[in-house]
Amino acid sequence: MALTALFTGSSALQANSFALDVVGNNLANLNTSGFKTQRTLFKDMMYQTLNPGSAPSATSGGTNPSQNGFGVAVGAIDTLFQQGSVSPTGRSLDVAIQGRGFFTLTNGQTTVFSRAGSFAIDAAGFLVDPNTGFRVQRTGTVGEPGGTNPGFQIPGNNDIRVPLGAGAPGTQTSFVNFQGNLSSSLAIGDSVTAGIQIYDSQFNPRALTITFTKTAVNTFNISGSVSGGTVSFSTTAINFDTAGLLVGPASIDMDITGIPGVAAQTVTLNLGTPGQTTGLTQFGGVSTATAVTQDGTGFGTLVSVSFDNQGILQGQFSNGRTIPLAQLAIAGFTNDGGLLRFGNNYFITSSASGEALIGVAGSGGLGTTQGSSLEGANVDIAIEFSRLIVAQRGFQVNARTISAANETLQELANIVR
Repeated sequence: MALTALFTGSSALQANSFALDVVGNNLANLNTSGFKTQRTLFKDMMYQTLNPGSAPSATSGGTNPSQNGFGVAVGAIDTLFQQGSVSPTGRSLDVAIQGRGFFTLTNGQTTVFSRAGSFAIDAAGFLVDPNTGFRVQRTGTVGEPGGTNPGFQIPGNNDIRVPLGAGAPGTQTSFVNFQGNLSSSLAIGDSVTAGIQIYDSQFNPRALTITFTKTAVNTFNISGSVSGGTVSFSTTAINFDTAGLLVGPASIDMDITGIPGVAAQTVTLNLGTPGQTTGLTQFGGVSTATAVTQDGTGFGTLVSVSFDNQGILQGQFSNGRTIPLAQLAIAGFTNDGGLLRFGNNYFITSSASGEALIGVAGSGGLGTTQGSSLEGANVDIAIEFSRLIVAQRGFQVNARTISAANETLQELANIVR
């Protein structure tokens, strides 16, 4: 029996050595982005049945079975996918997942999944993991050609392109907002002008001048001009009440025509809300009527990018436009614990995990994304040190078992002598 104790103790030394290795790996990856901690689960091994036990009879009770165990083994080393802490980095190409899901990457041959979202743009303009060169994958049609937006992504190719410096069309002006005062002390025939730069259908800047001419008490007439073309108005009279507040109209449509090679366009001049002071007014004092804002933009180039909480890579252009470039492919699994570790913060599928279910952040049970942030390792130092102590003591006491068995065998050998 002392010989059996030697092998039993040896199996425990091996199992606890594995446990120490796992704890050491967890602590070594304490600062690894997206790292998921592991734990060791033990299982007992085979048994020798000395007495199978017996059922009770009419005159005597039953007996319990007697079995002698032969040690311990590692049952499983599983991965704990609890959320790690998310910390801001201030870097626009960093992104973290809050909740379930994995980023999807590929090198053209192997598809991998990761929780580490520290990405970069390579020389070819693709979004990649700078540690390996694996390209980050997208899903859906965000960023593909369509409508008024240019195509930044190639249909049928899920690699995310980030073409810094690429051009984006502007937007032609559709409205101009006015604010300020048309002095009630103006004489009939006096005028006030307001100018602003607008954009035509080819996103060329055009100088627009609007003139307000007093034609009667509490009444002004509107006229205007635009560089290179002619303008006409749906109505020309603007009326105020005796308190100096706008009666109407709240807006006037202005048609611009006659610009060579440029389509005609209609611009709405917003004059304010009748009865309020949000737009044009007619009070005493000086005239301050001004065209304050318009919605057109000129041609722009891509200057920076950032991720939103749906995993959409938003492009910021020099003309002030923000255009979605692509949407991250977020993978979910029926059994996260069945994934195989692949190194470099990657996981790959196995028969236990099932195939990846590709979706978008914030839908289908998948977590949301947080831009300019990274998820830290979910290693709990206090728990790992507790496991370290338990594994160390387990190793220590089983080493003592081997020593005791050795001493017993030595005594037997002495008896033989």
